[in-house]
Amino acid sequence: MSPFLNRFLSVLLSIIVPLNMWMSFHPAAKIDPQVRTVLEKTDGFIKGVCHTEQQYDLLSEAHIGWTRLDIPFPFDADGNLDWYYQYCKAEMQDYADHGIKVFAVTPTPDDYIRNGLDPRDPESKEKIQEVARFYVNDLKGIAGAFQISNEVGVDRFTLPLTIKEAVDFIGMQAQAMYEETRDTDIIIGYNIASPEAALRMLKYNDYLDYVGLDAYFGCFEEFIHDINLYQVLLGLIRMVTQKPLILCEFGYIGYGKALTEEEKAEVLRSYGYNSKEEAIADMDNFIDKLPERIGAEMRELYPDASNEEYGEMIFNGEYTNHFYCALPADCKLNGYEHTPEGQAKFYSDLIPKLRNLDYLVGAVVYCWKDSEKCYVCGQETCPVETGWGLIDGHGEPKPSYYAVKKGFEN
Repeated sequence: MSPFLNRFLSVLLSIIVPLNMWMSFHPAAKIDPQVRTVLEKTDGFIKGVCHTEQQYDLLSEAHIGWTRLDIPFPFDADGNLDWYYQYCKAEMQDYADHGIKVFAVTPTPDDYIRNGLDPRDPESKEKIQEVARFYVNDLKGIAGAFQISNEVGVDRFTLPLTIKEAVDFIGMQAQAMYEETRDTDIIIGYNIASPEAALRMLKYNDYLDYVGLDAYFGCFEEFIHDINLYQVLLGLIRMVTQKPLILCEFGYIGYGKALTEEEKAEVLRSYGYNSKEEAIADMDNFIDKLPERIGAEMRELYPDASNEEYGEMIFNGEYTNHFYCALPADCKLNGYEHTPEGQAKFYSDLIPKLRNLDYLVGAVVYCWKDSEKCYVCGQETCPVETGWGLIDGHGEPKPSYYAVKKGFEN
């Protein structure tokens, strides 16, 4: 995105957000029977964290009652229960035995396709629905909430399906799960990562208990700087969907700094190129020199991209921050640096704002522990997917842990 467009969007949002704060408040939500039903099923507001570890004393001390976990495809090639699914189920049972409820995220479309169930094939629909029903019945008493698939609209979680196909993939599972959960305390829904997906999902609204949102303002873009946009966006989603909402993922990167132009040039030289143009002209070799995970993902997701399109992704798009192992100077919220202290301040200020929204029935922090390596690019020095934790890599609480503890306590 160009510097001019960044500045334009920043100015536009600085005008829109204050004018539209009224959108975040929906007084009728207090008496909405859908909201009341979800809160009854979940025993109150969901206070959760993604990918926790079984540090039950720390979880309890921070008033964390839910862990949001990915669950694998349940069957192997012979139709038997997969060993890894059984391992994950045992882990989830241990959480339940310690009073921690499980917010289970079902697999993305590519997992089903690898297991012979293509959502684009009408003959696969019933089998996909059978898997959905299996999840509900097999995990009763363990999982208190299901999120069907993840972030439709983000290529990594959607391809090879189109958004329309991925929405129907979610919808067919929601229909099946709805039939199994009416007389239980289990809630079902999905999380928004695309305006198009959210609008297309409206036809499946009657099968959903909640609609989710994942948001990381100030972490992946350079034009959002106002923390109040969380309330504005949640209010807009409530207005459109008329469903109880859950903030399924939210957080703030705890480390990361900007590079100077000379420092960026030095990174490029470390790959053997003196300019971006030189690298783009030698794109096949350049991709081979990138961190293995980036190169493999680019070739898998975008096999027909031109050299220039690859160059745009690397130098101005999806992979830029991973390539430089840095965050742009403008990639932050006003008043919140990407430091452990700035991360803690983010939670201290945002959580009370969220609790004022009567239609919001849960908030799930991303995530429990700092990562050793970035899951996208595999680099230890990349701040993009390594510094989100409430505890550090040694298992010790960070300032953000205490901020979330205070927010959830109140």
